[in-house]
Amino acid sequence: MTMLSLKWPGTGFLTVGGVAVAGTIVGQLGATSAVTYASSGNGGIETGIFLGLMFLFAGIATANVRRIAARWGRMRVFTMAQFGVVASWSFVGVVEILTDASIVVLWLAAPVFGLFSGLTAVLTPFVARSYLDQSDLTDSVSRRGAVAGIAAMIGASLGGFLIHETDPGVGIFANAILTMPLAIFLVIRQPRATDEDVKSTARSARDLLNALWLNPRLRKLALLTATINVFVVPLFNMVVPILNDLNHSPLPSGAGLMIAGIAAGRILVPVLVRRLPRSDTGFGGAIWATILGSGFMFAFAISTLLSESEFDLVIWTVIGVGLGASRFTARSLLTGAGAKSDPQGDEISGVAALALVITFTLPIGMLLWGTAMEFLSSPVTVATAALVTAMVAVGLVRLSSSTPVETH
Repeated sequence: MTMLSLKWPGTGFLTVGGVAVAGTIVGQLGATSAVTYASSGNGGIETGIFLGLMFLFAGIATANVRRIAARWGRMRVFTMAQFGVVASWSFVGVVEILTDASIVVLWLAAPVFGLFSGLTAVLTPFVARSYLDQSDLTDSVSRRGAVAGIAAMIGASLGGFLIHETDPGVGIFANAILTMPLAIFLVIRQPRATDEDVKSTARSARDLLNALWLNPRLRKLALLTATINVFVVPLFNMVVPILNDLNHSPLPSGAGLMIAGIAAGRILVPVLVRRLPRSDTGFGGAIWATILGSGFMFAFAISTLLSESEFDLVIWTVIGVGLGASRFTARSLLTGAGAKSDPQGDEISGVAALALVITFTLPIGMLLWGTAMEFLSSPVTVATAALVTAMVAVGLVRLSSSTPVETH
């Protein structure tokens, strides 16, 4: 690690964390490219199964992360998960480079990938706050998100070119290599602030489900979270099969550029967090960010019908900036709102409850999108998803205006 990282742990965390985010983007691009290349059709169903398995097991991990973190500590669990990412992605990357059994290997690896992803998904906001010394969780998430956006933009651009010139397995292996600095940093440099949860005992998945049922504020957050993860998030994860369905070539580099546009939109998150109308919890801003995102989804669907094939990737990349900005703004605001939703002030339980919603809804979204793309088309799938998202978000605006979300 550099002296800069040791002297200023917040800067060091953002730096190595950004490198790890770049690795995640390259790895996912390599994995989805491998599945798409090995499929007999456009890869929608096969990629949907891979992502569905991955997010299902990520959800299993998130349902238990509160209990695991209460026993072992957030930092220790987060650190172990990063080393797990390094080990699993490096092994699968080597296997993918040396063999042609892409779909079988990745389907078997998806649960392992998902378990480590689920652990880090819930803990990252709190670990980031520890290193950044931020009092507000939304602020720390948006600040890290801006850095992650730059890293993801670079990772997607270079990763698409790398995979196109070499092999999807190289992209998978790159995730392990680029995550290693973060894992090492977590071992040698602890944060100044200890952001451990000592307010309550660990809650089981049943406790989280009861909280979702009994807490009106959390129910509204859960409905918006479910809508986003069924109808919006699959667009970001299935860029490769979507462009393959549109007969775009070269596929990995083209998908990389669009993902780079999406990543660039994350840089705008802190600005949108401040500018969007929001309640004390951030729920109102999350709704408006979702409506904005559905508009960009419509724009993408319409753009695929244009005949300007020489400029289509430029148009899609620009639209991707808007998609990324709106999507990750909504995620930052929902994370902050979830942390404030528990009446007893148990921050991680609110975030874990929303992560549990993702457990049930995101695999459904992946399979739904994959099936729709296989039997309909990418433009129809995107447009339909955008319409449903807009309808739910507008309904939540009306509901919130008549019965606003409570604050504590």
